[in-house]
Amino acid sequence: MNRLLFGFLLLTACGREVTAPATALIVTANISPSTFRAGDSVTVTVTVVNHSDVPQSIQLNQCNRPFVVSTSAGAVVGPDPLACFAYSAVMALAPGAKYSWSVPWLGRGSVPESTPTLIPGTYVVTGKESIRAVDNSASMTLVPTTIQVTP
Repeated sequence: MNRLLFGFLLLTACGREVTAPATALIVTANISPSTFRAGDSVTVTVTVVNHSDVPQSIQLNQCNRPFVVSTSAGAVVGPDPLACFAYSAVMALAPGAKYSWSVPWLGRGSVPESTPTLIPGTYVVTGKESIRAVDNSASMTLVPTTIQVTP
């Protein structure tokens, strides 16, 4: 009888669909325009949306910029550095709420002295992991966007 009950419970458990927990924070990066000449001024907008049922903490002070530029192979090549103000500002993002940063960028690489502009090609832009506050263990999905730098 115990074996029969155990088998029934095992079949019931295995028959249920197992799903992973939903991502709490979705971070998108958009570039306008998405195709531009090296050194042209573009606008980068990074948006964080709280898809969870509880408030999530995000870090508003993004030293340098709230995004990263990589080659399609994953090597980080930008953006160029900015001055950083040493302060910490954390905001509680309510369920369903979103927060956006819009910043200008000149299509420059990480080391302006040696690579003042990105070479023509395709690059991937994502928000930074540092957007999530240090005390926030919520899951985060970084949604990349592709840009094209032309000669």
